[in-house]
Amino acid sequence: MKKKTIQDGIHYIEFDNQLAVTSTLLRFQEHYECPNFAGRIFSLDEFKKWYTEDRGSFSYHTDWNGFNFPSHILKPFKEGKFDPLSKEEQAVLDMLEQHEGKFYVIATHKEASTKTFDHEIAHALFYLHEDYRTEVLNILSKYDTVGLREELKEMGYAQHVMDDEVHAYALSGSKKISYRFPLEMKQQLETLFRKFANPKRANYFAAHDS
Repeated sequence: MKKKTIQDGIHYIEFDNQLAVTSTLLRFQEHYECPNFAGRIFSLDEFKKWYTEDRGSFSYHTDWNGFNFPSHILKPFKEGKFDPLSKEEQAVLDMLEQHEGKFYVIATHKEASTKTFDHEIAHALFYLHEDYRTEVLNILSKYDTVGLREELKEMGYAQHVMDDEVHAYALSGSKKISYRFPLEMKQQLETLFRKFANPKRANYFAAHDS
């Protein structure tokens, strides 16, 4: 794992491969946004059982490439409520220990695309910047995204992150989604994203250095 600060309040953790990022960050991520486990304390075995029943197999390690969560999600992990932590989960806590206040964590692996990287940055901007979030919601309110929201619900996203996910997928797209994004909506969100995102962000992703 390597940590980089992309811009104020956004900390990026890079993993060597998809298995590493999914196995390390599963409980952080799903404590944040899983419709069945958000806000709950759970074991890996409990999550695996539910995911297998929901998907037909435990395909988590090949389903996801990017991860994101706000700093307050770390609190129950630091307090020992997720005991026992894996050594990898503890390493994440140690890596982020120096950061205080409100911040956002994003992560991908070396084989992930730049679109995945920007998708995760979009989540960070939505959380950290009220002006960005307000304008995103204003843009989304002008379009019918019911079909997309249904697809995202089926993919496993909880209702409290739905607006955020709609905007991030509109920016990055996904082969998993059949919904056709309105071109004007995408263009408006892309313009807004470029206004707030660090223009050098691609260098952080491409370099893969410390």
